[in-house]
Amino acid sequence: MLSAAKVRIHGMQDENWVIKDKINQYRGLIKLYERDRKIHEGDLAKQKKRYSRDIRQLRKDITDKREELGVAVYGDKQFLRNAFQEHRRLQLTYMNSQADKVLESIHQENFNKRKQLDRIRYTKKKKMEQFRLTQLEAAELRDRILYEVGGKLPPEKKEQAVANYVQRANIKKNAALAIKVMYKKILDILKKDSSYFTVVLEALKLDCRAQGRCLMGATEMGQLAMEYLDDRKFEFSKLEKEIKANMKERERTLKLARREVAFLTDSFPNLIRKEEATNLDDLYENEDTGSKRSVHWELEEVMSICKRLQKATLVSTFDQILSRLKEQRYQTDRLTLALNINSQKRDALLDDRKHAIMMLDSLKNVGQEATAEYLINKKQLQAQIDAEKREEIELSKKLDARGRIFIELRTSLQQINELLSTVGAPNAPRPYDDVPPALQYALEDVLQAVPEVEADFDKLLATAKQKLNVLMQAITKMEVTEEIRAQAHQFYHQILARVMRENYKDEAVAEGGLIEFEMEDPNVPSHAIIKLRSKQLVEAQVSEFDVPDVPQRK
Repeated sequence: MLSAAKVRIHGMQDENWVIKDKINQYRGLIKLYERDRKIHEGDLAKQKKRYSRDIRQLRKDITDKREELGVAVYGDKQFLRNAFQEHRRLQLTYMNSQADKVLESIHQENFNKRKQLDRIRYTKKKKMEQFRLTQLEAAELRDRILYEVGGKLPPEKKEQAVANYVQRANIKKNAALAIKVMYKKILDILKKDSSYFTVVLEALKLDCRAQGRCLMGATEMGQLAMEYLDDRKFEFSKLEKEIKANMKERERTLKLARREVAFLTDSFPNLIRKEEATNLDDLYENEDTGSKRSVHWELEEVMSICKRLQKATLVSTFDQILSRLKEQRYQTDRLTLALNINSQKRDALLDDRKHAIMMLDSLKNVGQEATAEYLINKKQLQAQIDAEKREEIELSKKLDARGRIFIELRTSLQQINELLSTVGAPNAPRPYDDVPPALQYALEDVLQAVPEVEADFDKLLATAKQKLNVLMQAITKMEVTEEIRAQAHQFYHQILARVMRENYKDEAVAEGGLIEFEMEDPNVPSHAIIKLRSKQLVEAQVSEFDVPDVPQRK
């Protein structure tokens, strides 16, 4: 059951509530409390985990700190264990002992060992002294036995026999060792020889194989040579038979040719044609003499013809004339063929040239309109460029003139400022009072400071206007008569005339010489003040009901 305080807190005292409403209210409260309890339990579990983790960390830190404290108080036992790792006895003796006690015990043990070592050394020294005395006594006894008693005792004989046996064994051992060393050297030499002879045998095997292959190749070449020799013998015998047959045929042909030559020689005088004799003496001329003269004449004519042909063909013998003529005919045919081919190529090139000329004319006619338009545009652009260049030159000239004018203006303003430098400045006493006035002015001119050049034009103009206004205010306070005013105007016009004469060049007056300074009088209203006052008067006269005329839109 819930307490009365909870009921009062949740407002359950209403008379209109029934039991069902209260039960629903209690159920809602129970669910709320269960949710709060679950949330609280979850928070407690998280907090418990966090506390457990913190406790474990604290325990670990405590353990580490205790170990560090133990190391600081009792020494590092792990270091001792590592140091005694190779000494099992010390490790078992001083296991889990304090470092200072272990150190003290080790020092004590070392002290005891050192004492024991000193005692042993002392005992050793005494024993060595006793051994030396005993050796002396044994030597005396041996000498007495040898020289007084005479002969050898049985132990000495036995000792001598054993010594001889040992000596013979040592000799055999040394001989065996020498033989072993010798055999080792022999084996090493044999190994080296075996490796060398193995290489030699391999080389011999390779040489044998190479020689065998060479013999086989020589045998094959010999067989081929024998076959080739047999073939050549057969061909030679065959050629010999053919040559013999040809020789026989040639001899037979020569015999026939000789027979024909002899026959022609015999019948040659009858074959020569004779001219008709015009004289009676020629009719009765001897036939043999005439035939001989005509043959010689024809032979000389033939020889002259052959010589002319030889000179024309440029050959060394008459036999080469025919071959040279054949070569000339061949070259003539070849050159004629080349001429025909080149003529055809020339005709083709001429046709191509005519076609190219026609195409060029057609292209010129086709692009004539575009070319004309391009030329017109080119002329227009060239004219524009020339105009811009002229304009640029004129602008540069104007800029130069304006620059010169600006420099003159700035120089004039600088001079005016120098002249007005004493305006508004206190009267400074003269440094030389005891000097004559003329010399004093000269000294002032000499000792005058160099003025500072001001580059700002606006600043110069403002300074000049300010000082001129001061002068104008001072002039307004002064009594100026008509005579003084006329003199001032005359002086001003004289200055203007002088400046104009100085700036007069080729019937043109410089712009700087025509500039007049406008003096501002505070008593005289300026143009801006007059416009402002008129505007105020107009606004005061205009009624609020007046509607301005709106211009009609066209």
